[in-house]
Formats: sequence, C-alpha cells, structure tokens
Amino acid sequence: MEEKSLNDGKLNDSQYESGGIAEGNGDMAKAMEIQQIRKGEKRAGIFFFLLMLLEIPLSVLIIMLQERAPEKYAVLISILSTQSYLFLAAVVYILLNRLKWREDLSVRRYKPSTFFLSLVLLICASPMATWLNLFSQFFVSNSTSRAIFTVTESIPVWMGILVIGCLPGFVEETIYRGIFFSVFRKRSVLTGIVVSSLCFGLMHLNFNQMLYAVYLGVIFSLLVEATGSLVSTMILHMLFNAVNTLYVYLLPVLYRLASIASPEYANMEMEELFNQTQTIADILPAFIAVTPFAVGGLVLVVLLLKAIAGINGRPFTWNYIVGDRQQRKAVKPVTVCLILGWLFCLVTAALNALAE
Repeated sequence: MEEKSLNDGKLNDSQYESGGIAEGNGDMAKAMEIQQIRKGEKRAGIFFFLLMLLEIPLSVLIIMLQERAPEKYAVLISILSTQSYLFLAAVVYILLNRLKWREDLSVRRYKPSTFFLSLVLLICASPMATWLNLFSQFFVSNSTSRAIFTVTESIPVWMGILVIGCLPGFVEETIYRGIFFSVFRKRSVLTGIVVSSLCFGLMHLNFNQMLYAVYLGVIFSLLVEATGSLVSTMILHMLFNAVNTLYVYLLPVLYRLASIASPEYANMEMEELFNQTQTIADILPAFIAVTPFAVGGLVLVVLLLKAIAGINGRPFTWNYIVGDRQQRKAVKPVTVCLILGWLFCLVTAALNALAE
C-alpha cells in the first residue's frame, strides 16, 4: 500500500491564520492531517535530541567496557555498543508511536531491475563522496580509516564486513531514512531529504565524516523516494560500508604486491600509514584528480534516479519534491529539540577535533 501523498488537495492562503487553519473555513480532514504532521515532527525532534544527548552516558559505559577488554578490541566494542544502542532506541520509538514497517517505514519489496541500477548509482555517487572526504581533510584529519584499520587487525574479514558494513547499514537506515525521512517528508519530500540528511551527517560527531555523510544521506533519501522502499538504501548502505571495509583488509596485500615492483613499499608499516598526518600537498593531487569524476558521477546519479523512479512508477519532478507551497507554510520544517540536537552534534564534533 503506497503512502498517501500529502500534496493532494490545495488550500487557499485565506484558510491559514498564523500558521494554522481558520476554523469553519478549512477542510477539517486536511487540518487534522497537518496537525498530525506537526505532532510527528515534534516527536521526531525530541527523539533525535535524546538520541544524541544519551551519547554522553553511553560514552562513559563504552570506556568502562574498553578498560576491561584487550586494547585491540576497543574500537570494536565502541561500534557494537553504539549500534546496539541505536537499534534499541529505534525499536522503542517504533513501538511507542505504533509505526508499521511497511506503511510507515516503507520496508517493502521493489523491482529486481532497480537493484542493478542502484548498484550503478552507488558507483556513480562514490567519486563525489571521495571528493567531499578529501575536501574535509584540508581542515581535519581522517580518523575513520584509522578506526576501521584498528578493527580489521583484531577480527576476520567476514566479521569486519558484518559489524562495520551490514550492521550500521541496517540500523542507521531504519532511523534516518525509515523514521526521520518518513516523518518530515509529510511536509514535503524536500524537507524530508534535508532534515534526515542533516541528522544523518551530524550524528557521526566528527567533521571528517559529516560532509560526505550528509551527501550520502541526500542520495539515499532520493533513492527511497524513487523506489518507495527502504530496503533499497539498506542494501546500498551495507555495500558502501562493506566495500570500504574490504579495502582496508586488502590494502596490506596490495602493498606487498607493490613491494615486488618497487622496494620503497617493502618496509611500509600499515599502522604508520594510517596514523601519519596528511598535508595539503599530499591531498591536493588526489582532490584535483577526482574532481571531474565527482561532477560527472553526480550528473549520472540524477539521470539514474529519474530512471529508477520511472521503473517503479514513482513521481520524480522538482515540483513534486518541493511540494505544496501552502502546506509548507502551515508546518514549520524544524523544532526546538531538533535544533538543540544539531547544536549538540556540532559542539561534540568541535571538541573531538580539538582533542585529536
């Protein structure tokens, strides 16, 4: 069953008074619908703020667990604890709000042909993610790769792909494209894209990941809209993480092969490689080289999204994404709690950057 479009039916400006609907003049069914949108946004804002605020006691718990375990498992404990916490929070929110996986979170099947186009979409979207990652490294260090390398040293490949790739892909998509996007898209698809992507990017709590995570959040949100299915982005998110994790596992092998051709790679230590500080001179050549691929890939992403939407019989025009102007005027796009949650993320990211 497809979600009812909230852009159906237009109301005149005179029907709104101070952001509300004049009693006796408006469509009561539409008034109740808009009231539900407001309530949903408030609940989602509170949920995000609490989700981020409870990161403080969670961090204390993680430190306590890490102190009782071998040092090589420290990052693994952090990932498992964080993802377990996020999954539990998502389940509690879904149960309290009586959300249905199919109708409310869009967990439904989609056409097989869409799957293969989605893989091409991921390939085309990746250069821009790399470009944004490199751009962020002009200002902050890349701590994510170091963290992943630490995990790969202590667990086998299959477990690394499961823990770093599949688990976050499922949990984070459930929260950010399942809960947040579905709540805020009821105001307009564009609102859902912007709010859910900002929440997804900021929740990483470090400036290196934030930029490209917001970008990926936009791509994933558009894909959910184009397919009508959260499953599409769960799979894509898992693949994106899994490929990056597998790359870290394969890097030592690639360096050993390179050492056969060039002796300078023979004594290269992986830990030293991931811990060394990259200068602007180191990053700039790769940044320039990937720029045309990032721009070209982005054009292909837009074309692929339109093709995917067409296959699935979904509307995918700018007017549809922007939504009804009068409905947007009737509902504020953000709440106080949501803004507080964003500020918490930015302050935490700044403190993390200063601590490095």
